[in-house]
Amino acid sequence: MAYLTLGDLDPFEMVEAAARGGFEATALRLTGHSPGDDWGFDPTNAADIRRMARLSRDAGISLVNISTYRFVPGAAPADFRPVIDACAELGIGMITANSFAGEEAEVTALMAEIARDAASRNIRLGIEFIPVSRIRTAADALRIARATDAGNVGLVVDALHLWRSGGTVETVRGLPGDRIFALQLCDAPLAAPDDLAAEMRSARLLPGDGEFDLRGLVDAVPADTEIEIEVPNADYDRLTPAARARLVHDAGEAFLARAHAD
Repeated sequence: MAYLTLGDLDPFEMVEAAARGGFEATALRLTGHSPGDDWGFDPTNAADIRRMARLSRDAGISLVNISTYRFVPGAAPADFRPVIDACAELGIGMITANSFAGEEAEVTALMAEIARDAASRNIRLGIEFIPVSRIRTAADALRIARATDAGNVGLVVDALHLWRSGGTVETVRGLPGDRIFALQLCDAPLAAPDDLAAEMRSARLLPGDGEFDLRGLVDAVPADTEIEIEVPNADYDRLTPAARARLVHDAGEAFLARAHAD
């Protein structure tokens, strides 16, 4: 499960709901967008780390990647080190990175330094391109990943962001396979709405319920690519968190079964 599916929950609630919904692995937002944000988990707090480790173990769910602070000018690499350490203790192998401010050279330099720290703990950095951010397209993300000169920096390909940035399945086929770290699946109409930010946070459709060529997208990435289902939708807010997770889990499993059968 991708974290935004239950993005209104704190990290502990998210892990519990994902497990109750049938997922065997989940991503989560480990911190707020900036250091000091009020959040339900403190990566510098050993008790929080122990609690998360115990919760995931008892629930039988793996923690696969996290979202954390935004990579923006003025962000200090030192702020990210406790996050990296917490990931290492929890067995989390990837940090998803994005940026909503700053020049590309500044963002690249910051990512390069944090990637070096992450590499020392066997953690990868996955750049998620988002058309309403500073890293808008797959080409932008790949250029930055290469410019970091770090082998542990790659891309997170989100289906919605791919199509809304003007990309297609062919765009993904043209990416180097070793730079594709994760694929996030959802669906939507091909026609874009006026408010892309609102769509990405509260109007995604279940795989198979829209018009994206998701089967082609799955075929375009390496077979061992981590696949997440990310379907935040305001229509599901009436459901309990576990029921939302179950709805998304079952739809994702059904779609992947059909895709692999073809």
